[in-house]
Formats: sequence, structure tokens, C-alpha cells
Amino acid sequence: MDISSYLAVGGWFIQVIFDKYLSYKLRRWAANCGIDHELDRLRVALLRTQSVLHGTELAPTLPHSSLPWMQELRDVMYHAEDLLDKLEYNRLHHEMEESSANESSSSPISAFMHSRFRDQGAPASSPEPCWDRSTQVKNKMVDLLERIEQVASGVSEALSLPRNIRSNNRNIMTSSIALGKIIGRDFKAQQLVTTLTSSQDENPVSVVSIVGVGGIGKTALAQHVYNDTRITENFNVRMWISVTHLFDELRITKEMLESASSSRFRHDGTTSFNRLQVALKARLASKRFLLVLDDVWNSDNTTIAIEEENWRKLLAPLKDGAKGSKILLTTRSSMVAEMLQSSYIISLEALLVNDCWSLIKSSMFDETSHNINSQLENIGRKIAETLSGLPLAAKVVARHLKHKHSVDEWKQVLQRNAVWEEIMPILRTSYDNLPPHLKQCFAYCSIFPRDWEFEAEQLILQWIAQGFVRPDACRRVEDIGMEYINNLCKKSFFTVQKKEFVSYYVIPPVIYKLAKSVAAEECFRIGDDEWIRIPSSVRHLSVHLDSLSALDDTIPYKNLRTLIFLNSRTVAPIKASIPQVVLNNVRSLRVLDLSPCMIDKLPDSIRQCVHLRYLNISSTMITTLPEFLCKLYHLQVLNLAGCRLGKLPSRMNNLINLRHLTAANQIVSSVTDIGRLKYLQRLPIFKVTREQTQSIVQLGYLLELQGSLQIRNLENINTPDEAKEAMLCKKGQLSVLQLMWAPDLDEVNTNKEEDVLEALQPHENLKRLDIMGWMGVKSPSWLENEWLSNLKHIFLSGCNAWEQLPPLGQLPSIKTIWLQRLKMLRQIGPEAYGSGSQQEPFHLLEELVLDDMSELNEWLWSGHTMRNLHNVVIKDCSKLKALPPVPPNLTEITTARKGYWMPYHHDVKFAPATTARPSVSSLCIFNCPLLLARLSSPMTIEITASFGLLRSIITDQMIILKCPLLRERLELIESLDIQDCSEITSFSADDNDILLQLKSLQSLCISGCNTLRSLPSTLSRIKSLSKLVLWNCPALESLPEEPLPLSIRKIEVALCHPLLKERLKKEHGVDWPKIAHIPWVEIDGEILQQKLQIGK
Repeated sequence: MDISSYLAVGGWFIQVIFDKYLSYKLRRWAANCGIDHELDRLRVALLRTQSVLHGTELAPTLPHSSLPWMQELRDVMYHAEDLLDKLEYNRLHHEMEESSANESSSSPISAFMHSRFRDQGAPASSPEPCWDRSTQVKNKMVDLLERIEQVASGVSEALSLPRNIRSNNRNIMTSSIALGKIIGRDFKAQQLVTTLTSSQDENPVSVVSIVGVGGIGKTALAQHVYNDTRITENFNVRMWISVTHLFDELRITKEMLESASSSRFRHDGTTSFNRLQVALKARLASKRFLLVLDDVWNSDNTTIAIEEENWRKLLAPLKDGAKGSKILLTTRSSMVAEMLQSSYIISLEALLVNDCWSLIKSSMFDETSHNINSQLENIGRKIAETLSGLPLAAKVVARHLKHKHSVDEWKQVLQRNAVWEEIMPILRTSYDNLPPHLKQCFAYCSIFPRDWEFEAEQLILQWIAQGFVRPDACRRVEDIGMEYINNLCKKSFFTVQKKEFVSYYVIPPVIYKLAKSVAAEECFRIGDDEWIRIPSSVRHLSVHLDSLSALDDTIPYKNLRTLIFLNSRTVAPIKASIPQVVLNNVRSLRVLDLSPCMIDKLPDSIRQCVHLRYLNISSTMITTLPEFLCKLYHLQVLNLAGCRLGKLPSRMNNLINLRHLTAANQIVSSVTDIGRLKYLQRLPIFKVTREQTQSIVQLGYLLELQGSLQIRNLENINTPDEAKEAMLCKKGQLSVLQLMWAPDLDEVNTNKEEDVLEALQPHENLKRLDIMGWMGVKSPSWLENEWLSNLKHIFLSGCNAWEQLPPLGQLPSIKTIWLQRLKMLRQIGPEAYGSGSQQEPFHLLEELVLDDMSELNEWLWSGHTMRNLHNVVIKDCSKLKALPPVPPNLTEITTARKGYWMPYHHDVKFAPATTARPSVSSLCIFNCPLLLARLSSPMTIEITASFGLLRSIITDQMIILKCPLLRERLELIESLDIQDCSEITSFSADDNDILLQLKSLQSLCISGCNTLRSLPSTLSRIKSLSKLVLWNCPALESLPEEPLPLSIRKIEVALCHPLLKERLKKEHGVDWPKIAHIPWVEIDGEILQQKLQIGK
């Protein structure tokens, strides 16, 4: 860490201390303890230090002699925070002790000296000592004050010394470059030229951006394109401006004028920004121009709004240019590209190794002399592999190799770090431009391995635990942390990768080298043969489980704030023995992750980690947790996922700073007096009892709950006023709310039930509402109006007294309605559509489910069409006779009787359609012999006449494919699932003929056919088939005689006859040759062959 970084982080750290610890509560408690004078002196000393640091901000350089003082300042700030954090811990301990009627009160600072007392021989479980605590605390604070004052004086004195003024010249790039092949970027270059010469953009002047990390080749690409003949012929005026860090609107405007002039523009030394702008506007009026703004940065010292305004003023003269004019900017930050409203963004990635090696050779030699001997070629390629695909690194390497001709000389380049020593200062400018809090967050990431896939939530929670995320009264601290991640992404410090709908954040290889460089003194990782001697300044440490032997007594554990054990994510957790020397000495920890270690007991030494905020013991073999866990009052995150716990410690409600408790739902719901955990973010299930410690009132204190909340046993609410105290209407972060009463209650007070539900009014932001088992008759008022304007999904189940639906049609955002077991509901009439809304009822409804509505006989049509409805499910509605018209967008129809998925309701009639026919793309028919026998029924005619887009069929009867209305569309079927055909033993000749008519069939799934012994003989002739699934066909022993078609890319076989598995053994099975050509072969969950291309 250099001097400027110490300066920025030091000032930030002092502010964090002020924000977190010098609160009214702590000062009042200190006064009671007799240490308020020392606390005030500490505050004054910190203020003085802060003023010294602020006084250096305008200095262009800092003397090197100040570096030791800056390092000392960092250490003393850490020590100050530890001391104040310990004081805050003891304040909380005193508060907890006072609130406990069953425990004797103790001195407020008794815990502070507990560790020293234990060191003198007292057992770990002994009570806190009671002798002369205040004096010893004061002594510690006085020692700290002396150190702070000494450091502040030293820093001040060092900064007053003469300074070696460094050159302030900017690294200005010009448009000049020898035009030729640009290695590894040909496609990007063509893409860029096409975009710049296009006139299709609606705006007369549009912005195109090239974004990427430092040294990735943004300027080189822009230079190449700038000098392309297609560009020179397309634009009347071309301008190249090197912007760099300092935004100087006067300089940039002057350079634009000079660049736009055929002869050098004489501005007569004018410093009038307005006069320059007027001249530039006249020069560019009605001309088609290209302006390149190279190396544009954004400042973290000004708001985006101010920066946008500055750029708007600067570029205002350009708006009168001719249509097709373009601004091309290069930047390391996508934030800049967004701020300047880029219509097209090109992101530059690392070069391939072959391209890197080609660039090295082309930079070393002229175009005619690339020949080198094979030994140097091999070494050169190895060097290229170390460069992380960075073009700048390739050019630096070329300069080192150009005049070296021996193998030994090239090997020296391979082994030395000289290349990165030259490149790192260029990369470091991106880091230097970060605000202090992002510097801390980014450097912290270096304790994880290269290419580590960060999960945003866990990384943010660790940042919060370290105090890197500065709180804001108006926003959740987790949301602020997510903003940090987004900012780092926009500044190219992270890239986003998506896997199975989950986003991971990865540091690009070259930026990872930067992270290791800037964090070298405080962040270390032991593992992958990268271990070196760890200095006493280390604060954050990760250890790979393969390297536990490296944990010896030479490591300075006492200063550690992070200790994370890692294992390869593809490897199962292993039982690991953590050396006792480690856990006995880590007393300053904020983050501890033991999740890969498979321990069966939480180490007793954790009781001394009173600073701990983040504890992850997920997936371990721990079955019980010690009571001392409940005295870690600073704990914010406790991850117990996958642990085999029977219960939690009894005093979990003492963890009043807990924000995230991850465990099995029944474990979390067992916490009594959970309202004390007022910062809790998630509570999946809350079970209401009549006891005060688990009454509905407890929820009233949890105002930060988000995500999903299920409240069970609502019949235990005593009064509507009690329900109102849950304050559900104040929980704006909840997206899903499930309100559940116990089913089949013997005695029900209907009026009370209605008043309770009225009092449980949710927040208007709610997205999904489930009401189950409620026994009221009258709907709550908040369902009668448009209060739930954001509600998208509603599920009403087991509400057996509900005779009339609320006006669901007037909910403006509703997309899914699921009605289940509403035994008193006989008709859905006009009341369900509502009358108070200006919008058409159900205008966004996409899915309708009527399930086990035993008394429902009709849904009356009001004349409105549910135009977006595409899925209708009707299950066990034996009396239902009529529904509204088939909507025009209906794509899937499902009907069924109890115990089965699909159709039986052959008597249900849809009202005549008044709009275009629906386009059904998926047809599911199960257990419906009557429907198959009555293909001329009104429902069937109404629906099958609209099978023009039918692509998928799921059925338990092959006979459905013989339906005349379907046979003419068989060529369009892409997916066929044959499930639970219990009678079929083989496919008949007719069945085989029908399968051959499925010319577009891509997926064939046969499952649950218990008696099936053989597959269709024509299977090998279905040339379009790409996927075959055979599942749970216990009588199926072999494949057909002919090999499966060459078009198949994937086959999955599971739960079939053991003989089939034997015949499909790789290389040795009788049927293996029939499937050997298939890229993906999976048998009973085991992947025997995997040759699919990535992304396929």
C-alpha cells in the first residue's frame, strides 16, 4: 500500500470509528464506568489526526519519509477500533445482564479484562473478575492516546519536510498508429467500423464506447479504427482528444477546436469557455464528424448528476453536427459509458494465448521475420500464458525479448516479475481512482483464489462485518453493499457470470494480480503453493485445507480480522483438524468461516472472539451449539445451513445485532422473543402461540424483514389489536406473505376471524399473497380496493366459509389466481371483476387454477376477455359447467381428477369466443378415457380447432396421436412425453407409423411405463431426435436392434431394468455401440460420456 492509499484509508477509518463507536449510548455508559474523560480525550485525538490527514489532501506529493508513520497510523487505528469495539461489547453485555431476571447483574466492564484474568489461571468458564477493572481500562486508553498523539505528530512532521515533486505529465495518447492487422481484435474492429459509419441512429450525434481494464487495448483499437480508410472517407472532420483523469473542460474544448481546424486554430490565449464553445459550434455546424475521447474517467468525488452536467455543457456545441456524427470514447468504467448515454458498447476481453504470442512476435520483429527456433517458441508460449491475455503486457514482454537471443535469457524473462513491475503502475491508476471504501472492498477479495466465483450476498456480508460498508439511514446496508459491487463491475474490477440463473462475480485475471499487489501487506492466502512468509501486518487470511500444515506459531494470529478456510468447490467437505494454536489466538476476528472443515463441535476458544460479526459453520457435523454463542453480541451473520441441529441455544434472542440467521425453518421458528432481533432480514416461518414470547406482537419489532414470510397458527391471535401490532403494513421489503390458520377448527368466531384478517393488512409492495384456512365470510377492505397495486400472485385455499370472492379483477398487476378448496363458493360472478378500476378486469392475468372446488358450478362471463391468459388448470371441479371464452393467447390447457394431473372435465363448456382463436402450444391429457372417447365434445372442438402452434404433447395414451384433428399437425410436434402407460408392453405397428410422422420431434421421454419391454423399432429413423429420456421403466431390458440416430445429443436412462444398465456399460456393454456416438450419456445419474460443447 502506498502513501496516498494509507492517507485515504486512514481518514476513512477514523470516520468509521466516529460513526460506529462514539455514540451517545457508549458515552453515557462510559460516564457510569468512570472512563468518560478518557473517551473524550480519545475523540479529540482522533479529530486532530483526522485534521492532519485532511490537510494533506491538496498536496501534489507526499514525502517517502511519511510511509513508516502512515503504517504506524494504520496499526494504531486498528487498535483503537478494537478497544472501542470491546467497550461496546461490554456495554451490550451489561445491557443483556440487566435485562435477564434470572441472572445476577455484573459490572458493565467486567468482561473487558476477562481474557487477562483467564491467562492468569482462571478457567474459561469462570465468572468475570471484579478487581480494579476501571483502572486497567483507563490505562489501556491512556496508552492508546499516547500512541495516537505520537503518530499524529510524526505524520505532521514528516509531511512538513521538503518533497521530491514528481512529474505531473499525463500519459497522452495520439491518433497516430501504423495501420495494419490488429491481432485478436479483427472482429471487434469490423464491428466498430460498421457501427461508426452507420446512419441509422435516430440522434444526429450518437455515442459509442469501448470499455475494458487498463492495458486491454482500448486505445489501440480506437487508433486502428480512427485511421481506417472507411472512417476517413465517411467523416468530414475527425478529432482525437486524450482526456485522462483530470476533467479540464477548457483544455478539451481548445484541443477539439485545434483538431477540427484544417490549420492550427489560434485562440489568442483566450480562457473564455463560452467563446471557445461558440467557435467550436460554428466549426462543426452541419459537418459529419468523429470525435474520439480517449481514456475517460469518472470522479468519485462528485455526483453522477454533476458529472453529467459537466459533460453536457462540454459537448453542447456538437449537437448541431450533421446526422451520422459519432463520439467514440474509451474508458475503464461502464459507468462513464452509461453516463454519456452510449448507444453501443464494445467490451474488450483478454486475448487468447495464441493471439498474445502472435502479438509478442509482431512487436519484436517486422512483418517478414517472425522465425524463431522451437526452443524459444516453447518458452515464448509459456511467457504468453502468464500474461492474462493483456496486450500491454505482451508489448512489454516483446521489448524485453527483442534483443535477447539465448534460451537462458528468455527463461529469465519467464521467471522474473519485471514485466508486471512495469505494467502494475498503469493498472494501479484504476485502483488509485477508487474511493477509500471501494479500495478496502476490492483489496479484501485477494484472499480468495484466482477465478473465484463470488456470491454477491456472502461477499457483501463479509464486507459489512469488516466495517467496509458505511451505513446510511435511508437504505439497508446490504443494498449499499450491492451498490459497491455494481460500481466495481462498472469500473471493470469484476465481471458477471451467470450459471443456472445465478449471477457470480469474478475478478479478471489481470485485475486479480492488481488485487494481490495492493493488498500485499494485509491480505494473504495460504494454498496452491503460493504461501510465503506472512508479515505482522496481516489482517485477512484464507487457508486451503490442503495447506493446514503451514499454520504454525510463526503467523501473527492476534491481529487477524478474517480467517476463512477454503476447499475446492467441486470437492466434498473433508474432516479437518484445525491447529489449536490458531483458534487460541484469534481474538480480533470479525469473519470466521469453518464451513468446509466438517467439524463436529464448535471450538470452545470461539467464546473469546467478542468482535465476531460473521460465523459460517454450514454443512458441518455440528449437532448442538454451546450457550456461549449467545454472548457474541456483535454477531450479524450466523450460517447453520446443512447442520444437523436439534435446537438452538436458549438465549438466541441476546444476539441483538443479528441480521442473517440461516438454518432449517423449524429451527429458526423456535427462537423465542425473536422481536429482540430487530435487524433480522429474513424469517421464513413464524408460528404464533398464545405465549407472549411467541405471540404475533413479536413481528412488530422486525421492521427490516424481506423476502418471504409464512405466519402459521393465526387462530392463536387473541384480539384484532394484537394482530395489528404485527405491523405487516410497515414491512415494505416483504415480497411474499403466507397467512395460515389451522384447518378444520371445531369452534370459529367468524367476526373475530374477519377482524383479525383486516388487521393483518400487508404493505402495498407485496408481490404474492397466500391465505389458507381462514374461516371468515366477508373479505377484508384491503382486498376490496386497489391497495395491493403490486400484487402479482394470489393463492386462496381452504377458506371454507368464503361465499363470494373479493374483486380480484381490479388488482392492477395480478398475473396468477389459484383457488383451492373454497367449499362454499358456488359461483364466480360480477363481484370478482370489480367496478372501481378504470382498467379492464384481469387484463394481465396469465394463469388460472381452479383446484378441488367441489361446489363451483360456473364462472359467469362479464363481457371482458382475459386477453393475456395462457394457462388454465381445472382439477376436481365436478360441478363446473361453464367458463368465460377461450382467450386468444391460451397456450396450455390442463384438466384432471383427484390423484391425476390432467383432463377429465369433458362436460365443461367455454363461452363462444368473440376474438381470435387461441394458439395452444402445449397439450396435457392424463386419465381421461371419456374425453378420448368423446372427441366431438364442445370443449374439444373449441380447443382443438386452435392447435396451429401445438408443439408439445404429454399423455398416458398413444391413442391421442390418432385424433383426426391432431394427425394433420403431427409434423410440427417437437416434444412428446409418454408417461404412466401402465398397460403398454410394446409399441404397435400403428404406433411406430405415427412416430415416423413426427418429422420435427426433438425430445422423446418415456417414463413410468411399468410393463414396457421394448422401445419403438422405428426409433433409429427419427432423424430430428436430439434428446431421449428413459425413466422408471423397470421391465425395459434393451435398446432396439438398430443404433440410435446420429442426431441424438443426449440420452438419460434411470430406474430401468438392471440388465439395461449392464448392456449400456461404457466400452463393454452389448448396447454401448448403439449410443457411443452420443455426446452426453447419463445412466442412473452417472455421466459416462460428456463431449457437449460449452453452452449446448
